[in-house]
Amino acid sequence: MKKIDLHIHTIKTQSDHDFNFSLSALKKYVEEQHLDAIAVTNHNLFSLEQYNQIVDELSGITTVFPGIEVNIGKKIGHLLVIANPSNTADFSERCKQIQDNVTSATDSVTVEQFMDILPNLSQYLLIPHMDKNPNVDIYTLSMLGDYISCGEVGSIKKFVYFQKDEKMPTPVYFSDYRPTENDPYPIRATYVDTEDISLASIKLCLQDKTKVSLSDENGNMCFQALPNLPLSTGLNVIMGGRSSGKSYTLNRLYDTYENVKYIKQFQLLEIDPSKAEQDFADRIAAKQSVITRDYFLPFSQIVDEIKDISISDDEKAIENYITSLIKHAEETERADAFSKCLLYSESEFLIDNQDGIKELIGAVEKLLDSQKYKELIERNISRASLISLLHDLIAQYQAEREQTLKKLWVNDLISDVKRGLQSRTAATRVSDVDFYQVQMNRVKVDKFVSVVKALQKDSVIHEKDIEGFIVQARKRKFSGAGELKNQSGKVLAFSSIFPLYTTDPYEFLQGLKSMPELSDADYYEYFAKVEHVILNRYGCEVSGGERAEFNLLQEINDAYQYDMLLIDEPESSFDNIFLRERVNHIIKDISQQLPVVIVTHNSTVGASIHPDFVVNTVRTIVGNTAQYDVYYGFPGSKELTNKAGEKIKNLDAILNCLEAGEVAYDERRREYEMLKN
Repeated sequence: MKKIDLHIHTIKTQSDHDFNFSLSALKKYVEEQHLDAIAVTNHNLFSLEQYNQIVDELSGITTVFPGIEVNIGKKIGHLLVIANPSNTADFSERCKQIQDNVTSATDSVTVEQFMDILPNLSQYLLIPHMDKNPNVDIYTLSMLGDYISCGEVGSIKKFVYFQKDEKMPTPVYFSDYRPTENDPYPIRATYVDTEDISLASIKLCLQDKTKVSLSDENGNMCFQALPNLPLSTGLNVIMGGRSSGKSYTLNRLYDTYENVKYIKQFQLLEIDPSKAEQDFADRIAAKQSVITRDYFLPFSQIVDEIKDISISDDEKAIENYITSLIKHAEETERADAFSKCLLYSESEFLIDNQDGIKELIGAVEKLLDSQKYKELIERNISRASLISLLHDLIAQYQAEREQTLKKLWVNDLISDVKRGLQSRTAATRVSDVDFYQVQMNRVKVDKFVSVVKALQKDSVIHEKDIEGFIVQARKRKFSGAGELKNQSGKVLAFSSIFPLYTTDPYEFLQGLKSMPELSDADYYEYFAKVEHVILNRYGCEVSGGERAEFNLLQEINDAYQYDMLLIDEPESSFDNIFLRERVNHIIKDISQQLPVVIVTHNSTVGASIHPDFVVNTVRTIVGNTAQYDVYYGFPGSKELTNKAGEKIKNLDAILNCLEAGEVAYDERRREYEMLKN
């Protein structure tokens, strides 16, 4: 197995944070990490002079490949390009063209430009960012096609995911290191199963997932988590005596890796009981906000439509129409030539906005564009039929649009003529009123009132079971103006409009509109109060201790969004039965997706959970100085080993850390046997 790191920066560019490259630091990094090959991959440039200096300094220590990290594609993904050392001069000249095209961090070359600059891509190793920001876009990957056999990932979780998924390319995990004096050395690297460290051999290995791994001896079961500590890519348990460095080790892991979920000791216990219940409710409401928003989405759309309807304006329009009609009738006998013209009282054409047919065209286009459900759609409706339907709909839209434009032109003409006639006569003109729209507005308001009354009835709008707890979202009426004020989160008085809340929802909505402090997008929130509650397995609201249990389960479940989960002594806050029956299996499930590290001195967590890897932290006093060490190995190993190769018995470590020693363990076992018999 050869250890490689093909992503190292040695020149500060516009895409880098500030750093001062140190050749001696690079040399120490290569020696301490026992790297068999590295690549110099600066952003959008390659310095032949510096590369030769690095090769000379590291001669006999490691193989140094020339490379470049290119900004590529419209979305500016990063692509590593590694060349053969025998082709360095030609590679340098081609990299100058990339440097000329990319003069800032926001510049990039298109994939077409890239292929023109490097026409013979088969002689290079191309490694795009995949699941590591900034990702190379799908179009660029498809254009590069067969030249891509692997992808750089940003975490252990993603490396394991790529390895398990046959459809994904081979993952590689590199340091992205910028060697600087006195900075800690990274420990991210990839192992390839080859004896020959040539570019051709590495490319061949990267085409076969079975020849690529995170560790030398244990494949993808383990990875180097800290300089002195390997860990499993699954479930790890750290045990040890008091002040032996357990939490210190967790903290180092948290500081070393990004996107880590860390559940600290005592974090979930309630310190202020009087405030804890409200804080708990607020957290649940925040987590369930998407569910609430989705439930109220149709109603919010109704509110958006109703808020712009003015019944008083409609009534005023009808009153003006009737008044003008009566007056016009009274003046008929003395009408002049201008007022007798037919166009004087002509009504304009009603204009259809064509929203319906535009939605149909959009729906058919979505069916045609769908890639995810393409097979399902074409199994029921042929693509030819959909295209034919789209053509017919577009033709119909164009015909209707032509009629609409003609009506608009006629309406403009009628309007101009009417204005001219009205300016030349003293006769009263009958006011325009759209009776259809007036009646539709009344029907909409009546329907809105009935919907609100149904919405205000008590009911459960969502229910979900989470490990024996029931999460409920309930709706009910607001009980008073004070609750409306709390809902707004502002210092507002709702007492004047609250009487309308149940008696006249439409007028209540108009009252909300009169309050400029409220956003019209939030009006729907003031028609029903939503509360989120957690019930235990008996259907009762949870107690303080149960709230802490539920919070732990939620926190652990949230870890799926992270790349690593750290838990510090969960037994400090929870009883053993809860941990064994409700927590252990969730942690085991999560450890199938990402590395999990638990610190414990409890056998329920440490042994019953059946970890994949165990770590024993040890503190020894030498003179007046405390020294810390870590021993590690698999649960079935008879001995645990430290970095120096020193060993301790695994059984002794387990009994001392989890069972208070062998004597205490045997004594308790005898007592349990006596009680049993």
